[in-house]
Amino acid sequence: MTVERRIRVGAWEVTLRWPAPATGGPTEMTIRPHPDADLRLVSRGLTTGTLRAVPLPELTSDVLHSTSTRTPPVAEAREIRRMVEAAPRPGRKGRPDEFFALVAAVYSAYVDLGHSNPVHMLAEACGAPWRAAANWVHLARKKGFLSPTPERRPGGAPTPKTTRALGSR
Repeated sequence: MTVERRIRVGAWEVTLRWPAPATGGPTEMTIRPHPDADLRLVSRGLTTGTLRAVPLPELTSDVLHSTSTRTPPVAEAREIRRMVEAAPRPGRKGRPDEFFALVAAVYSAYVDLGHSNPVHMLAEACGAPWRAAANWVHLARKKGFLSPTPERRPGGAPTPKTTRALGSR
């Protein structure tokens, strides 16, 4: 299933398509002359001004919010907070797999909800410093609980390892 939005920009009809549920920008964009367009404008071709006039951030935000089926992960964030309070400095043994699986689940839920800074949302929900939450996400990804993304970009989805670690939650 895909989500499609059509808009008119000057003499052009722009069609954008996102996979559903959307987790980022469109995966396809088609630009054609609008049926009612002035042929003189169409004959000039596409311009950078036409491309700049496509309100991509607004359309993407609208689609992200309309296709998200997730709700804020309040219970999972509370569990992360409880685990951190029980062992604020876990030492050499580190945190258990369940902790990183929860981090992956909460982080990816904020990504799916369209938050521009899901690490900040994770930190806020867990009552932790931003730097700690960023490290947890990094470790969750490194340990295989969160799928890879382009460097320094929010995103990623829980992996099958996350599902196994969380069991019947």
